[in-house]
Amino acid sequence: MIKHPSLLRRLVWWQVAAMVVAWLVLSTLLIVNMTAFGDGDLDQRMKTFASMLAETASASVETGDDAELQRRLSNAERIFVDGLMRDMNSMEGQAPLYQVWSSDGRLRHASAGAAAITMSIVGEQFSEIEYAGHSYRAVHVKSSDTSVVVAMAERSDHRFSVPLLRVIKVLGLSQLLILLWCLLVTSLAGWHGFKPITALAQQLAGRRVGDLSPLHTSRLYSETAPVVQEINALMSRESARLETERGFLADAAHELRTPLAAINAQAHLLASTADPATRALAVDELQQGIDRVSHLLEQLLTVARLEAATAAAPRETLDLAELCRQRLAPLSRLARARSIELTLDAPEALSVSIHRAGLISILDNLVDNAIRYTPSGGHVAVRLVIHSHAFEIQVCDDGPGIAPADRERVFERFVRLPGQVESGSGLGLAIVQRVATAEHATLRFIEGLSGRGVGFSVRMGQTALSAAAA
Repeated sequence: MIKHPSLLRRLVWWQVAAMVVAWLVLSTLLIVNMTAFGDGDLDQRMKTFASMLAETASASVETGDDAELQRRLSNAERIFVDGLMRDMNSMEGQAPLYQVWSSDGRLRHASAGAAAITMSIVGEQFSEIEYAGHSYRAVHVKSSDTSVVVAMAERSDHRFSVPLLRVIKVLGLSQLLILLWCLLVTSLAGWHGFKPITALAQQLAGRRVGDLSPLHTSRLYSETAPVVQEINALMSRESARLETERGFLADAAHELRTPLAAINAQAHLLASTADPATRALAVDELQQGIDRVSHLLEQLLTVARLEAATAAAPRETLDLAELCRQRLAPLSRLARARSIELTLDAPEALSVSIHRAGLISILDNLVDNAIRYTPSGGHVAVRLVIHSHAFEIQVCDDGPGIAPADRERVFERFVRLPGQVESGSGLGLAIVQRVATAEHATLRFIEGLSGRGVGFSVRMGQTALSAAAA
């Protein structure tokens, strides 16, 4: 059993891909913004903290009370570091390192782990220093009375990486929850949304063979309406085609019944009579009946092939003038037997791209029809006329012609006009019209020869046409 891809799964995967792309874009923007934040706001935060420590330490340095200095600095550090800094970093041990120096150059206080680090106390510009294998961002701030200098340093990789990781984790978790929620909603919405298609498939699966009635649904959606409409249109066309085929088979059976009955009667007569003249007459009638049935069957097979043909049938590039000469050669024998002049007016060569079988059907049926209905001594003319980007096949005769009121009827299957004595199936012109329609050609009546008879013109467009004059 063939496993088909799922539209719902495809929809879900597109949702996942969209969310992943959105998460990557947001993460990239966040990293860029946090890097800018580290170079600006974090520097200002560290400088503010250093200024606060310098002002806090200045009063105690003047009195020389180291215990009071340590108490004040510890309180300030607890308020600032344990509150704001630790809340931002969300990690223990990430507080800045700092040293407090008096104006006489003595180190009065150092935070935990900061005593061994060498930090210059010259100027207030930011600088980069190396300590214990790590890079530090350092700044030096004097108190307002210049009695204290605070040198402060923060590890560069801790300044914004830790808060950035925290934000990314929060962002990733929120995006994951949003993705799961969207997948759930998409799955439920897709499952519910595809139910009309499933119901449509079940309705089609439950139909009996030959049931071509239109589909009926309780509600049409904009996505399913075109499908339902096209299926109904297809069923309507198939229903019309089957009805036409049933009528065609009925007409074919009716047309075959008469010559087969005649063949049966002549066969019985041939078997029961001993009179040579009667037997010769029966043989002649039998042969005519067989010819009629053979011609009718050939026409029926042609109609069946045309009905089965598709627009995708391959075209051939061929010499139309040479093809006309080839097809008219056997028909000329029929014309000579009836004392009819058959002529061809065509260039020496005419290269066209067309369906060969369809063109042969047009030529054979038009010329055969003209020969059959032209009286002895008449004339049938075939012409190839070249136009700009088109060519035209004309078949004219000087026979009895067709009354204007009957001209549309002659293209119907099995239609034979009143007063006709020639044998025929009534399919020749119907086949010509069917081929002309399939080839997007123009089929029309034209004047016959010498002011009498009738003519047919089949004009076909041709974008690549080359001819050589005769």
